[in-house]
Amino acid sequence: MDETKKTISNFTVESDQLSKFADSYESFNRIINSLQRKYIELKDEFSQQNEELTVTNSKLMDLSDKNMVATEFLNNILNSISIGVIAVNQNGRITHFNPAASIILGIPIKEPLGKHYRDIIPPGNPISANALRTAESSRSVDSVEKKTELEDGTVLNLNVSTSLLKDSKGVTQGAVEVFQDLTKIKKMEQEIARLNTLAALGEMAATIAHEVRNPLSGISGFAALLEQDLDEKDPRRKLVKKIVRGVNNLNNTVTSLLNYTKLDEINKTNVDLKSYLNETIRQYCQENQEKASGLKFDISANKAKENEKISVLLDKLLFRQVFYNIFSNASEVCSKGGKISISYQKMARQTAVQKYSKRLMLGVDETVLEIIISDDGSGISMENLDKVFAPFFTTKQDGNGLGLAISWKIVKAHSGEIFAESSSKKGTAFTILLPVKINCD
Repeated sequence: MDETKKTISNFTVESDQLSKFADSYESFNRIINSLQRKYIELKDEFSQQNEELTVTNSKLMDLSDKNMVATEFLNNILNSISIGVIAVNQNGRITHFNPAASIILGIPIKEPLGKHYRDIIPPGNPISANALRTAESSRSVDSVEKKTELEDGTVLNLNVSTSLLKDSKGVTQGAVEVFQDLTKIKKMEQEIARLNTLAALGEMAATIAHEVRNPLSGISGFAALLEQDLDEKDPRRKLVKKIVRGVNNLNNTVTSLLNYTKLDEINKTNVDLKSYLNETIRQYCQENQEKASGLKFDISANKAKENEKISVLLDKLLFRQVFYNIFSNASEVCSKGGKISISYQKMARQTAVQKYSKRLMLGVDETVLEIIISDDGSGISMENLDKVFAPFFTTKQDGNGLGLAISWKIVKAHSGEIFAESSSKKGTAFTILLPVKINCD
């Protein structure tokens, strides 16, 4: 009996345990099922979010591509235009410097990026601090024409404008400076004005020569007779000599005017340049002993081609006037013992274009002869530099202002270019560029 009770009691305990285990198993199954549902829900949600991210990423990539295309397009525009563009941030550091700015200012394109504006364009430069001032003062600069002198002495005429750079929210990020090189346009305007002046002078030159020279001949003749009648010690002879000197000066002015308005027929011959220069200097010193006294002349060819014989087609008599006029100007600004240096070389047109891109207007299929005549005198002010070839412009008391104007016309008649560069520290240099046939020497 006791054993039966014990067996029943054990069975009851085991039954309770089985019941609890069954409950636990069902609870575990419910948890598993719940986790499976959550997993499926999370999987679906992740899949949906992943699709949304894929779409968003695709849109961002598309937008990025469009931005890159737009940026590249804008950069292509900035890199292709002939107008110089310089952008600075609010700290004055250059963030953009396009190829045109590099070409116009003669500064390597990569050099300015990240550097301060003042480190690239010196404060003394007339276009300096425009973008900088705009960034600092928040004031734009409308179109203004200014002159600037490069390190090599080249003087440029620039049209400059500046404006603020702002982002999409209107916040100022810096400033941009835009400038256009007007040098060639200004030069053409000057040449047109010079030709108009020449045409007007041509119409009146013959009349002036006739109306002035006839009375001059009479004055000169009577002055000579008066000088003969006066005793050597008579103080009035000095006055007569002044009359004769004044008549000669006026006659020279009339002659120069006629030479300027009408050049004689040009007779070009093949000339050995070095021999011609030596001969011209010797004759100038003989004919102008007072002016040439104490002056030193130095002729040098390109060292790399020192032994090369250079010949050029030119009118020897006319071109001698060019050198005489330049020598005469140099002798008046050089001190005793002053030096006039003449250097020359023949160069390929491509080299000449790179060196004189703002000046050169010669034919495209020609090599170029470069002749530079420089002195160590007091120089010419920038204000007067553009006027030196203008007829009747002179800073001398006894000058007629036609010497360099005639020189300009003679060089032009040889299809060449002539221009002057000057500095108070270095003196003045006249550069003559002449077309040279490749097989002329």
